[in-house]
Amino acid sequence: MNLKEYLENDFKKDLTKAAAEFIGTTYFLFMGLGGADAIAAFAGKSLDDIKILATAFSFGWSLMINVWLWIDISGGVLNPAITIALMFTRDLDLRIMRGIFYIIAQFAGGIVGSLFAKLFLPAPVTALTTLSNNTSVLQGLVLEIMTTSLLTLAVYMLAINGNKKKGVSIPAFGIGTSLLISVLVVGPYTGASLNPARTLGPAIVAGKFSSDIWIYFVGPILGSFLAALFFTLFHGDVKVRRDIDREADREADREDVKNNR
Repeated sequence: MNLKEYLENDFKKDLTKAAAEFIGTTYFLFMGLGGADAIAAFAGKSLDDIKILATAFSFGWSLMINVWLWIDISGGVLNPAITIALMFTRDLDLRIMRGIFYIIAQFAGGIVGSLFAKLFLPAPVTALTTLSNNTSVLQGLVLEIMTTSLLTLAVYMLAINGNKKKGVSIPAFGIGTSLLISVLVVGPYTGASLNPARTLGPAIVAGKFSSDIWIYFVGPILGSFLAALFFTLFHGDVKVRRDIDREADREADREDVKNNR
């Protein structure tokens, strides 16, 4: 497809889907960052006292509701690392241009959501992702890879492979819960990013860049590719899965005709 054909046929559609990713990621970061401080304040403690629980529930539930809202428009990806994996497996029709638009929109949404939290919430942005003092760079990298692979597998297994069967609520719940449990498990050691946009936005707004920030880009990307590899191994590539889906749809149509006789 040349540039003229792309502009005529797909550009507007790609821009619309990317706009949904921007809005969804903005909400995700704003609600996640704001919720962490609000939960702590409601409990009468500082964020440091209940940081893991507050961050886990606020970001987990924020992701759940935003996936629920945007999954039928853009897929509700909201994560540059997972977007790259989906481009690799060619799911959600994420061709190169649409994937690039998604990634730009997600990073922009992460920055804007963090900025809104800083400007309009009466508390500083404190839920940053940094390694704890007793966590090595290698440990942090592996933890981000492992947890992001779980999150990405939830996307593949529930939203990509099972969306027709499970509707919207189950994928959203499973994806949000996978983030929640990941924060509970590795939050004390890495801050549990699992998402480059979730790390970059608050870091820019807070003006705090640690020397290990690269972990929160490399780790999630490698984790997403690991999940994509697992998913392809068990379910085949996108062409095979589409053929299976078409055959399943035809079988369902035949059953409907038979039952209506």
